[in-house]
Amino acid sequence: MADPERSLRNLVEEGTRASRQPPVAELRRRARRRRTFREAATVAAAAMAVAATVVAVLPLVGSGRSGSSAPGPTTPSALQPRVTESTKSLVASPTETVPGGTITLKGTGCAPGKAVSFGIRWDRGAKLSLSMEEKKAQGQPQTTATADGSYKLTSVKALATGSFEARVTLPTTPVINKPRLWAQCQTPAPAHQLTQYISILVHSA
Repeated sequence: MADPERSLRNLVEEGTRASRQPPVAELRRRARRRRTFREAATVAAAAMAVAATVVAVLPLVGSGRSGSSAPGPTTPSALQPRVTESTKSLVASPTETVPGGTITLKGTGCAPGKAVSFGIRWDRGAKLSLSMEEKKAQGQPQTTATADGSYKLTSVKALATGSFEARVTLPTTPVINKPRLWAQCQTPAPAHQLTQYISILVHSA
């Protein structure tokens, strides 16, 4: 027969252990809290990985073009004026001439009192106007420019109305058959430049 004192002691110990265990509701709350902590840690780790990727990519965005390792400008508008091209308001008179001939250029759209520059330009492959002697010497009917070019001819100041007028003398070499004359000036808008073009015809001398 079992010892009554030992049985009573075992019963008391079991009751003590049962009283120390938390209720079922508390266990469930703890389990939910642990799941929440694990989910939050996963989200934080993913956010840190994305941030590290962005930091690694950003320096490449600011690098210079054409293989240059120097960073590009952060504010291009502050360093270079915005250029607007137009072919409508610039007028040439006459539109045909010979090498060394003079043409009057008129236009508008410039800031009053600001400098207006004039020049001539052509693209690579543009046809050259050769004299008969040059054609015979080269032994070919038509020659083209081997490179594009552009240079300034003269400059004036815009009037109070923003209009301008200038007489330009065409170069005698090279003689481009159909060059473009250009006029460039600052517009009334800040940090804006206006470049206007018009094509003319140059006959061989």
